[in-house]
Amino acid sequence: MRIQINHQTHYDYEDFTRYAIQRLYLTPRDEPGHRVLRWELKGDGEMRQQRDAFGNIVTTLVTTKPSKSISISVVGEVESLATPFDQAKRHQFERVPHEPPVEVFLRPTGLTQANAEMVDFACSRISPASPESELLALAADIEDRLTYTPGVTHVGTTAIDAWMRGAGVCQDHAHVMLALCRSAGLPARYVSGYLSGEARASEATHAWVDVWLAGYWRSVDITHRCLTADRWIRLAVGQDYEAVSPVRGVRQGGGAETMRVAVSVCH
Repeated sequence: MRIQINHQTHYDYEDFTRYAIQRLYLTPRDEPGHRVLRWELKGDGEMRQQRDAFGNIVTTLVTTKPSKSISISVVGEVESLATPFDQAKRHQFERVPHEPPVEVFLRPTGLTQANAEMVDFACSRISPASPESELLALAADIEDRLTYTPGVTHVGTTAIDAWMRGAGVCQDHAHVMLALCRSAGLPARYVSGYLSGEARASEATHAWVDVWLAGYWRSVDITHRCLTADRWIRLAVGQDYEAVSPVRGVRQGGGAETMRVAVSVCH
């Protein structure tokens, strides 16, 4: 299966910017089961690419010329290499040598703190000895509690806020899963990526969670109550959304801004 991605981001400013720098987690890497056939990332400015501490491909986009707009374009194609014999393990990833110790992902962040109710909930359902089925049951519990509702949360919404609100989107599902797993002693990391074939266009850019269990990272999509497979394309892993948001930056000047995003992911 081949998956085509087209991801366009455009910023308009009310005045000229003097300087802007963007951190882009918009480039997937070859991984077991997926091969990047072509990938073109373009932006208005100078681009530099490197690997971060977690092995993600991160691009820095620097714009030094006065401008009232900035565009970032991604066009690419990824091929699934899965065979009928390895489909059952598509959600399972080994730790690679350059990655930090898994214990790094036990530490809560500002977005993934848990309150006392959440800690009790987590410890009553999972532990480091849990089978994979209990991770899926926990994902279903979270999705039951947090109704998928676009627009009621934002990028700064914490796991506690989403838990108390009882609604959110995939980012909130992921943050709550991280908070619960870490509270129960399971290392867990945020995954940013694409999901092909979704009826809701808002889900083309997606978020899910890797949980360290029995010597492997197990990749769980809380929003869809399932383990990941061919249609999930990974862009970056980190401690939370803030660590690996697809586009994040700062600028001097420009005044108020508006952002337009168009994403198409299909196979």
